[in-house]
Amino acid sequence: MDTWSIKTFLTLAEVKRLSICAERLCITKSAVSSRIKQLESQLDQSLFERSTQGMTLTLAGERFYQHAQIMQQRWEHAKADVKRSEQSAGTLRIATHNTLASDFLPRWGSELRRHDPQLTLHMSAYYSSEIVAQVAAGTLDIGLIFVADATAGLIVEQAFADDLIMVASKPLLTHQITAEDYLYIDWGWGYNAAHSERLPHLQNSLQTCGLGEAGLPWLLANGGCAYLPKRTVQSYLQSRRLYQVTDAPVFERPVFATYAREPHNPALVRQASDALKIFTR
Repeated sequence: MDTWSIKTFLTLAEVKRLSICAERLCITKSAVSSRIKQLESQLDQSLFERSTQGMTLTLAGERFYQHAQIMQQRWEHAKADVKRSEQSAGTLRIATHNTLASDFLPRWGSELRRHDPQLTLHMSAYYSSEIVAQVAAGTLDIGLIFVADATAGLIVEQAFADDLIMVASKPLLTHQITAEDYLYIDWGWGYNAAHSERLPHLQNSLQTCGLGEAGLPWLLANGGCAYLPKRTVQSYLQSRRLYQVTDAPVFERPVFATYAREPHNPALVRQASDALKIFTR
């Protein structure tokens, strides 16, 4: 299998420009064209056509795309497999969204190690789009994301729901909260729509934040109110450094698991999925 031609095909399909593809792969434009022509010759099909958007996939290219992703995944797993030690029970690469990393990633990894002490385990944290890209490329086996990205060749299924609750630096009820004291955190499109419907008077707050991880430090330093994941504020509620606004609505933020439709090691991916169910019940 010509893995470089497959990687070049997938990269060009993503970036749509020969020059950008060549720059990303650190090769010349002529090398990119040569690899694509070699693939087209082997398949006896044209895979790309030039358009105003750049290099776009033909119908044959679109059909080949999913096969190329699976081939790339298999190759990455094969490289990892031959490098692992003889004592290893297998290699599993997991990742979570950055906002889940501090508590979910250690718990997930610990459950996997408890079940299989000989497992070679790699743990990472990225944003949803990067996790999807790495699972599609075969460099990750399974990841937790917030956006149900239906990338070809991947399975996406809801793993659990993250409860977002309104908390404040002092005891308050919803009608006592003003836009001046409220930190509006952008938790994504579904949340934003529900928040606008249920709490319209807080939509125009003086403070907004697009990074969820910054919400807790902000409240602890400046006071006020915000929606934060229940799992991250439990200890602060117990110590009364923060207080739940009990009459405020609770919003559910779905968390999805994504993995290859045809994983290199289905048993390990199933094991990772089962471990999630144990500690998210």
